[in-house]
Amino acid sequence: MLFIRNHLTLLMFVLPTVVGGTTFAADKDSGSSATLYGSISQGVVVTDRNKEEKTRADYLSDHVRVGIKGEEALGNGLQAFFNIYMTHKEKKESSGLNGLREGYIGLKGNFGKLTLGRQATVWKSYMGKSVFDDAAIGLARPGKVIRYDLDKIGGSGFKFAVDGILDGRHEVIKGGKTRAFNAYDAAIGYKGHGLDTSLGYQRTSVDAIETELGGKTNEIIGASIAYTPFENKDKKQSLELAFDYQHHASFGDFFATSADYSFGSQKLRAGWEMLDYDKQRNWQQFHLGHRYYFSKRTFAEVKGAYRTQGDEHSYLTKILLRHEF
Repeated sequence: MLFIRNHLTLLMFVLPTVVGGTTFAADKDSGSSATLYGSISQGVVVTDRNKEEKTRADYLSDHVRVGIKGEEALGNGLQAFFNIYMTHKEKKESSGLNGLREGYIGLKGNFGKLTLGRQATVWKSYMGKSVFDDAAIGLARPGKVIRYDLDKIGGSGFKFAVDGILDGRHEVIKGGKTRAFNAYDAAIGYKGHGLDTSLGYQRTSVDAIETELGGKTNEIIGASIAYTPFENKDKKQSLELAFDYQHHASFGDFFATSADYSFGSQKLRAGWEMLDYDKQRNWQQFHLGHRYYFSKRTFAEVKGAYRTQGDEHSYLTKILLRHEF
């Protein structure tokens, strides 16, 4: 059994390299298909954000991810879809794909889209347009999520989404107060004319949303906007400006802004974040980054962040090579 398991694990890593990004027609008559996808990102990190507060350099296994997604036409404009997205997490004496990032099934049609399972929350999908490193505050990809989306309402650029975590046993929201839904999100947005705007809300039955400086809250609300003042038709040159505001209940406010400039095979990014918490003020973080695309799927990236709060200062630098398939 160990021999078989090890070879299956090896196959999961080798297969995407051979057939990465390929869509397989499982049954042409039924309109069923499945797509293999994923990404790998490796590099080096240099930082003084550790217990000793001294500069350390280390190998960075940022992520290894492999997924398969598919859909099937059910007739009358109705489709079934699914997604299984596995990830590798560095653990002692652990190897292979040892974590489930997403795992859901759903239906979509003229009524909108209904999705069941581990997936991105509405807050995660709509908010954090100017936040670096995919690390926005809020529940991101929990399990037991029931989500509903309605895009292009009335043929416009408006959209709406809502979800809830049905967690009567309190496995996702530890110590939840109810015997049914223990968390929910709601958001509205608009995309068009160079704008991508959102208003979002997330709440849990107990304090389960981790804040930036330690501690937990049960409610966050915010607005997020991205504006593209110009973008060439061939997309070889573009500029995007973004701004985020969030209020974290019982703590205070969060602000973030960023600018992304792309030209040819290169992309530059700069940003700033600030927390204005009642008891922990003067927290700021500055970001700079440069990305070079060897192709549409492969790029190298250098990015750094400098953080300051009162007399405390720290920095973090990453150098990465990433391929997506």
